[in-house]
Amino acid sequence: MLRCFSAAERRGNVRKFSLQATRPARRIGGAMASAASVLAFAAMSGVSAESLAQPRDAALERAAADYVRFREDIATIEATPFNSAETTREAHRRLSAHSAQNLSAGWVAYAALVAADTPAFREALEEEVASKKKKNGLAGADAFFAKLAADPAYPRQLEGADEAMSRVLAMTMQDTARFTTLGEAFKEQAYAMQKTKWGVAKIPPSSSRLSDAESYARARPSATAPSLASTTEKGVTAPSLTSGDGAWNPEWGKSAGAGNMSEPNAQVIMNRVMNLAARYAVSGVNDKTVSVYAKNDRSNSCLSFAQLTLKQCIAATRAPYEEAFCLGEHALNDVASCIGWVAGVE
Repeated sequence: MLRCFSAAERRGNVRKFSLQATRPARRIGGAMASAASVLAFAAMSGVSAESLAQPRDAALERAAADYVRFREDIATIEATPFNSAETTREAHRRLSAHSAQNLSAGWVAYAALVAADTPAFREALEEEVASKKKKNGLAGADAFFAKLAADPAYPRQLEGADEAMSRVLAMTMQDTARFTTLGEAFKEQAYAMQKTKWGVAKIPPSSSRLSDAESYARARPSATAPSLASTTEKGVTAPSLTSGDGAWNPEWGKSAGAGNMSEPNAQVIMNRVMNLAARYAVSGVNDKTVSVYAKNDRSNSCLSFAQLTLKQCIAATRAPYEEAFCLGEHALNDVASCIGWVAGVE
């Protein structure tokens, strides 16, 4: 802005002016220049300005990481040969380290990410965000959240919702098929191990083995969210799950059926999955939002009972082959049914 000099500075009736900016003007100008630089960089590099925004809260990914860790443990156990008593010991440590609450909530969170990663559902959300139609004086994302408040199941009415739910059901069927395949392998090995010396050898008292597993669970670091290459376009974010390691890929499981929501309560859980997916995609979520929607009480109760049954079974074991049977039946097969019931797994 222009600044007039004082009388002492004006001599010979010649008035001098300075083009020096004041501090407030410099701050405003600096902010405008910074914003312009960001937009210019985005334009020249082909990167959308939305992708240059501040990092989103990874609350949903953090919750999903508890479920993905179970996948990782399954893969580790699958790769371990049955050639010593340590095989069942390590499997027991890993499989019993998952809390029922974290595992049940983790599945809901991961299922929401799978839904949010569905192209057709994402396109429908983009249309919602871009809509000029007003609801109670609101439009776009604000109107969308007003609809969510009025009807928590609203995301299921959008185009692409059926495809997103089908992907969730298929993922669940495939995962539980892989859990069950390993569970049956453990039960089969329980019989084969009876023909080996190490399979029938005496092992430490069950109390010490249970204590060892509990110590392992306490000392194990919390599961961490990965750095997914999520993308944001037209105000809607997709997590890009395939950008993570293999355990984050929706196709991680074993080939299985499409799945179906045969039980009424499954509809309630799917409403939570889709609502959470929509909130994540349109505005992001925090830990409080995840704690409200990432709930599956039936799975939580089922998993808690499976863990109790596993402990009781292990408490009665005296040899590795007996441990193998307990793990196959309660740490794997029971968990598969506790997680998979939403998709119709018995």
